[in-house]
Amino acid sequence: MKGTKLFAGLFLVALTMVLFATSCSKSTTNPNAPYIGTFIGTIGAGGVNFGDTMNITTGSTSSSVIMLSKLSNGTSYTLNGTVNGNTMTIASQTISIYSGTDTVTGTGALASPALNINYAFVSSATGTINWSFSGTKQ
Repeated sequence: MKGTKLFAGLFLVALTMVLFATSCSKSTTNPNAPYIGTFIGTIGAGGVNFGDTMNITTGSTSSSVIMLSKLSNGTSYTLNGTVNGNTMTIASQTISIYSGTDTVTGTGALASPALNINYAFVSSATGTINWSFSGTKQ
């Protein structure tokens, strides 16, 4: 009888420790997970439209993403962004595109599976051109 009570007591202590340990574990949910993947759509400005395949991967932090855009005309470029919930921000950055460089800023919104991004591409050769991407996650 005494051994049974001891076993039951040890069992309850062990069970409590397991439950406590699992309830205190860190969440592994990635906040940028809804953005990670391939979005297929179009990018356009002023009546000019191109097909666009955008591959988004995780960046160096839990809220950063890297966007590789491949346009149907053969052009490709990479942008860095940050995400917070359903919004995306593309802070000012300089990229190489066509035969020069542009400074790009932008904002986006995710309404899964749709992603919409508005960009401003600024160069000394063309001035400011506002582009819009609209795509669907594959």
